[in-house]
Amino acid sequence: MQEYTQQQLATQLTALGQMFDEVTLVDPATSTRLDPVSLEPVGPADAVPMLDGSGRAWMPQKQGESTMLVLYQAICAMGRPCVLAAAYDLPHTVPANSRDANAFLRLLNQYRAELCHDYVTGVYNRSYLDGAFRAGVVAQAQAGVPVSAVVVRVNEYAQLCAQEGGAAADRCLNTAAGILQIAVGLDQEKNTLVRLEDGIFLVVAVGPDAAKMPATLRCALDDSRKGFSITLSRRGEFTAAVASAAWGETGDWDVMLSLALHRLRNS
Repeated sequence: MQEYTQQQLATQLTALGQMFDEVTLVDPATSTRLDPVSLEPVGPADAVPMLDGSGRAWMPQKQGESTMLVLYQAICAMGRPCVLAAAYDLPHTVPANSRDANAFLRLLNQYRAELCHDYVTGVYNRSYLDGAFRAGVVAQAQAGVPVSAVVVRVNEYAQLCAQEGGAAADRCLNTAAGILQIAVGLDQEKNTLVRLEDGIFLVVAVGPDAAKMPATLRCALDDSRKGFSITLSRRGEFTAAVASAAWGETGDWDVMLSLALHRLRNS
């Protein structure tokens, strides 16, 4: 592990800053950014991925409309183990008539789209929710447009994972996502389906009919066949719980989601 004095660290950060869009010093144990002079925490940081034998790693990260490629290197700064994280904003444009660069850009745009979607069900994921989507919905809510957050829990998800394995649980989620997507519709300007975590989905409803979304989802779940394959010879059926909260109750995005999830836990 490379050891740095305070002066050496400052020189390294300056050099990296000329090549990367953002360079930070991170405490991997607490996922906090460190001041390069005092080594005191100055704010939260993304979790550091598993480092290889040489103390290195890389990871793509979605930040709003941008995709960052982050390179990690374990170091020892003034006797303290920490990690240098150097981030580069991957380009949205390439030089004209550059065949190789354009091919790379097409792959990169495809990858950006994949970063926004849940790898199991194909619906949007938490990264998309917390990025540009959130800001747009908050702006509409603050302008007086009705907004509701409706959370749906697949009740059998944890049991399926424990007793039948991840493949059976994924097939259950895919069935649930299909039912919810049909009920939500394809107009992303009004309603958006997101997988939050494990067996929980979120529907963000925007517009005059936002308050009707909980009832719409309950009816869709009640009226649909909720069967899925556990194995080739066995099938199962899931149940679901629905809860919601409205922007008008809270006036805050995070509080609205927390209230909906609180009601779901108590349902």
